[in-house]
Amino acid sequence: MRTVLRQLKQPNSSSAVTAIGVIGGGQLARMMAHAATTLGCRLIVLAERFDTSAAGVCELVVGDWRDPDTVVGFAAACDVVTFDHELVPPPVLDALEACPTRIFPSPAAMRRAADKQLQRTVASSVGLPVLAHRVVSDPAELEHAVSELGLPVVAKRAGGGYDGRGLTWLRTHRDVAAFQAGGMTGEPVIIEPELDLTAELATTIARRRNGEHVLYPVVRTHQVDGICHTVTAPATVTRPIADTLYDALVAIAEALDHVGVLTIEAFLVDGQVYLNELAPRPHNSAHYTIDACTTSQFENHLRAILDLPLGDPTMFVPAAAMANVLGVHDGPTDLPSVDLPARTSVHLYGKHSRPGRKLGHVTVTGRDPAAVERTARSVAERLAHTWRACPPALTWREQVTA
Repeated sequence: MRTVLRQLKQPNSSSAVTAIGVIGGGQLARMMAHAATTLGCRLIVLAERFDTSAAGVCELVVGDWRDPDTVVGFAAACDVVTFDHELVPPPVLDALEACPTRIFPSPAAMRRAADKQLQRTVASSVGLPVLAHRVVSDPAELEHAVSELGLPVVAKRAGGGYDGRGLTWLRTHRDVAAFQAGGMTGEPVIIEPELDLTAELATTIARRRNGEHVLYPVVRTHQVDGICHTVTAPATVTRPIADTLYDALVAIAEALDHVGVLTIEAFLVDGQVYLNELAPRPHNSAHYTIDACTTSQFENHLRAILDLPLGDPTMFVPAAAMANVLGVHDGPTDLPSVDLPARTSVHLYGKHSRPGRKLGHVTVTGRDPAAVERTARSVAERLAHTWRACPPALTWREQVTA
């Protein structure tokens, strides 16, 4: 690890180019790479493995992003550091706080925005309603929460968890007993009622240090078991509902002093908007911005952390829909071959497949929101089922030693 970092700092022909470090090497870092190239920057990713999603499109440092010394050493090789995910543990955030490298979002903002319990506190402080909920950490507290809220409820880990991980639906007393027996580790769990939702909504802000910000359209998301399947932009909601989300997101970003992209996911129930959760990084619900907005969420995230003027977030098409390509097989895959309709873009993440894993996404633009959503969903499903399992390739280590 030390050798790799020393090499990154050696003078070379691009030594004057701004180096953006990303903690985590998933598809978000991969999609930041194109924006970094557009801005004339280097993107350096700290990842645990050589075969991470971002590995093929940017500079890679392999190391443990859970280790404070490793992360601080990585940050020292960069001009500014940001995050691919919010799972960075508190000791690493503590170490980064003392680091001279610029870190955006700040460690303090990451702590608050990544904790679902604190998310509800900050949302309430700016006037955005949150669902009635209880925070529990042992079986007795869970029993009491269920007796107060009634069934069905959703159990959400306060820290970490996304794409359905960290979520458990408790619809019967048998579910509750099973969760008490095997799902409680002593860490805080948020218990909320499972409601009959009118819609799930999301919107995204990009914000600079000086408070300048831009807002992306409110979108409608379709979730299955906590995993986003499709996003339709813009959402067909009333102006007051959209303004409620915009006002709350601006106020939350200011309260956190957030720099970069921040997304709010919300529940719409009988005309009332409630917080679902926050994401202090580029987000799945705004992937459509690559193909449908003047400036994508990824470019504006980098612009914000570099303290550059923000780009225009408006859509240049009447409607857009994004559908995630979710894995069907286990193991490596070859490239799918599917005929694409007009105004359809495919983004693949270079990942090994497993059932339910996000392997890429499809964006379709057009005039009719329902039509583009149907097309995006159809193409994504065909890609997923055409993407055949193939024999595993040699690993990086096997290639080196062969």
